[in-house]
Amino acid sequence: MNKRDLKFVEILLGDEEKQAVMEALNKAYLASGEYIELFEKEFAKYIGTKYAIAVSNGTDGLFLAYLALGLTFKKKVLTTPISFMATASTIIHSGAIPIFSDVAEDMNLDPHLAREVANKEKVDGITIVHLFGKPATPDEFRELSDTLSVPLIEDASHAHGAIYKGKKIGQWGDIAVFSLYPTKVIAAGGWGGVITTNDDEIYEKILYLRAHGEERVKLGKEGAYIHSRLGYNLRMSNLEAAVAYYQLKRIEDFINKRRRNAAILREILSNHGNLVLPSDTIDGRNVYYIFNVTIKNCNNELMRDRIVKNLKEEGVPAEKGYHIPLHRQPLFLKINDPSVNHFANIVNYPDYSKVYLPNSERLTKCSFWLPVHPGLTEEDVEFIGEKTLEVLRKEKI
Repeated sequence: MNKRDLKFVEILLGDEEKQAVMEALNKAYLASGEYIELFEKEFAKYIGTKYAIAVSNGTDGLFLAYLALGLTFKKKVLTTPISFMATASTIIHSGAIPIFSDVAEDMNLDPHLAREVANKEKVDGITIVHLFGKPATPDEFRELSDTLSVPLIEDASHAHGAIYKGKKIGQWGDIAVFSLYPTKVIAAGGWGGVITTNDDEIYEKILYLRAHGEERVKLGKEGAYIHSRLGYNLRMSNLEAAVAYYQLKRIEDFINKRRRNAAILREILSNHGNLVLPSDTIDGRNVYYIFNVTIKNCNNELMRDRIVKNLKEEGVPAEKGYHIPLHRQPLFLKINDPSVNHFANIVNYPDYSKVYLPNSERLTKCSFWLPVHPGLTEEDVEFIGEKTLEVLRKEKI
């Protein structure tokens, strides 16, 4: 098969998105405007929550979530070691302490191991990540958080439209946060993020926190320049919201294509008996933000790194992905050094070098990512699958 010019990710912008941006530009509604409210209303309706709050990006959304829930100085938040850094760094930025627990074979947080860690550490909150678009058994974490009387946060950055036991991801937690970065299931016109919640008090707190704590939130123009609490400027622009609004209208088409591509790739790669492949569960709809492949007989990351290098040479845009678990990142190994983390001046963190999470450390060495985004044709996905089998055979895997 000849090489193809494939991308690992691709944002698909239609005429409606482009026209909406031009409309906003022509009206000079750049920072604020009608599309922000329209997007928030439609996103809340799509997820099935009372509220959706548009924010500057997913990272800021997580930061605001921790502040709104009071997970600040010296509070402990249990989370996963396999995720993008922002899942844990926002805990630090809020003044709290990340507590890592190990993952299951699908690389989502293991609820049984999490229960043991939560009881031992007496955590004040739990953040789950629906990694790669697969629901992270949110019912079990909801039960755990209720038992402990602590809030549950869903990092749903990969999981727009994922469903578990008939409920959309974003309904299970006290707060859920979605990223609208251009690589995600849907995108905004730049960065962008959105928070969902059913809680009136949390909703009001986030409105104040994202907009300088200004009373304009409640009083409209009469509240201008009256600041009643500490806040930030973490709002989404009208231009970004215009793109996100029309992307949301296409989300089910995007998801269906991702699921189609994942099914094709899984069928091809299932012919190889030494791989663990992503799939749906009886209870959940995976939206396949990323197609993560794990090699069963992998002993170290050198094998995985060779596979990724060879795939790229063959025209397949594979990636190593989250190849270092968070508790092994240089930041966390030096977390109590004020020159690395200024919060170390006032917060004492665990010695993460002594944290051993065997599943996370093994899986991050033996996994790689393949693209299944909706911009790929069926022929593209077949090419990716066949080339992957070819590379694995050459590696005698």
